[in-house]
Amino acid sequence: MDNSYPFLAGGGEMGELTQGYNWSANALGTPDTWPKSLRTLVNMMLTSRFPMLIFWGRDLITFYNDAFRPSLGNNGKHPSSLGQPGHISWAESWPWIGPMIHNIMNGGDAVWFEDQKLPIYREGTMGFAYWTYSFSPLTDDDGSVNGILVTCTETTQAVLSREKLEQSQQEMLSFFEQAPVAVAVISKENLTFRIANPFYSELVGRSPDQLIGKALLEALPELNGQGFDDLLDNVIDTGKPFSASEQAVTLLINNTLETIYVNFIYQPFYGIDDVITGVIVVATDVTPLVKTRKRIQESEDRYRQLSLELEQKVQLRTEELAHINQELMAANEEYAAINEELQESNNLLHLSNDNLRQFAYVASHDLQEPLRKIQQFGSLLLMQKADLSQECQLYVERMQQSASRMSSLIKDLLNFAILSSQQLRFEPVDLNLIVKRVLSTFELSVKETQATIRVSSLPTVSGDETQLEQVFQNLIGNALKFRKPDRKPEIIVRGSLIRVSALPAHVSPARNADKYVQVEIRDNGIGFEEKHLERIFQVFQRLHGKHEFAGTGIGLAICERVVTYHGGAITAASTVGEGSTFYVFLPV
Repeated sequence: MDNSYPFLAGGGEMGELTQGYNWSANALGTPDTWPKSLRTLVNMMLTSRFPMLIFWGRDLITFYNDAFRPSLGNNGKHPSSLGQPGHISWAESWPWIGPMIHNIMNGGDAVWFEDQKLPIYREGTMGFAYWTYSFSPLTDDDGSVNGILVTCTETTQAVLSREKLEQSQQEMLSFFEQAPVAVAVISKENLTFRIANPFYSELVGRSPDQLIGKALLEALPELNGQGFDDLLDNVIDTGKPFSASEQAVTLLINNTLETIYVNFIYQPFYGIDDVITGVIVVATDVTPLVKTRKRIQESEDRYRQLSLELEQKVQLRTEELAHINQELMAANEEYAAINEELQESNNLLHLSNDNLRQFAYVASHDLQEPLRKIQQFGSLLLMQKADLSQECQLYVERMQQSASRMSSLIKDLLNFAILSSQQLRFEPVDLNLIVKRVLSTFELSVKETQATIRVSSLPTVSGDETQLEQVFQNLIGNALKFRKPDRKPEIIVRGSLIRVSALPAHVSPARNADKYVQVEIRDNGIGFEEKHLERIFQVFQRLHGKHEFAGTGIGLAICERVVTYHGGAITAASTVGEGSTFYVFLPV
């Protein structure tokens, strides 16, 4: 047989295998006897970079190209499928595809299927694969149908990744359902409830089916006029989160209007294109604590009033003394009862803190797990670039970026939320050791930016070592991050002892003291306009876009909360383009 056939040249591995095949022993005969139409079709298939397969003749003899070859695996169909009749080369799938092929051979129409699951023998084992394919008729030299063109793409990895992604989404939804705080997602369109977990349903006195799929004021008409719809619209329009503590809310619970008090956060919810599609609502019920505190205040006011009346009556009539004593005893008994209620409220608060710590533990493990899966499955999809359009690759990359940002946001939210539930352990803390540990964590960043850091001798203060380390971690980290690209960072850390009279006029520490430790962290970075001074210490407040500088807008809020818990204050001074200086004041 002549092994040189020009129409098989340039066909890669399968062109060489086709040219070297012993066609004299095949029903088709040697290539020089093949009809012109078959030679043209085989040449077109072998030189195409799209996966193709041809069934030809009465026996449906099999041909395929290099692009199709990887789907056959090893130790299975390749290279034995070449030249075999179709019912042998694709025996495991023939019950499904055979009738369609014979129908087209007999004059039927072409067919097309997307992500169809078919059995396949490859890699030495029987399994399944998903395919998007079409079967089209091929004509002979005389114009009669004498073959089938199969164009196909294996979509197994894409289908499996999509199924795993859907499973991860279900796991995340299940987590929200089991979260020990009230959680809801409200869509931008008509402020419609998309998700509401059992804690949220219980909080508003409705069942989930009375909320999900309905607009806010349709599901909870008693909220009309209380301003919550305006707050949600503002978060959607501006992208700025909103939080409130001990907010009074009037709700219809068990057919009775009741006023409850909640701590809540409205957080913008971003879609895959970084477009706000709704709001995440997280809330906790603090009604017992607020009501108990109010009753205590009322009791204290009444107690002071009774004491004043007692003094006045003693001055006027000592003989009413016995009666007033009785009133005082009654007031004492009431005060004791209130104290018992306070103790009960404190117990509830401890239980709430325990729930928060449990939630933080679960969130730090289980909430991150679906995100990790999303990132893993996204990576698997990106590994299939040959099978994905550029638009699909862009969507997957944006999904990866959103998952990464959400992971950072969850970690920072947990650190911020846990601060309020932690029991501070005050002990002598050497700030020199704190700064030394912090700088060791930034050792790589310091080398990469060629930063110069000078630290003067720092004092020892009384405080919680772990929380104070968070303050210096955030402040020094910001000094390294918010740098000018054309300037090497220079950071100065120094401390001093000042009297209360030397405090800046706008600084009001949380606890009065005669002296304060003042710590300065100065940099030569990008700086900021001082009109934004109060804003930078609020949760989720950012002066720069997330694509300019990474971060979640929570770090300085954590610093402010920690310093306040230690009875101190934090402030800053800055000039745009020249740098910033942050001042931390801690009572001695």
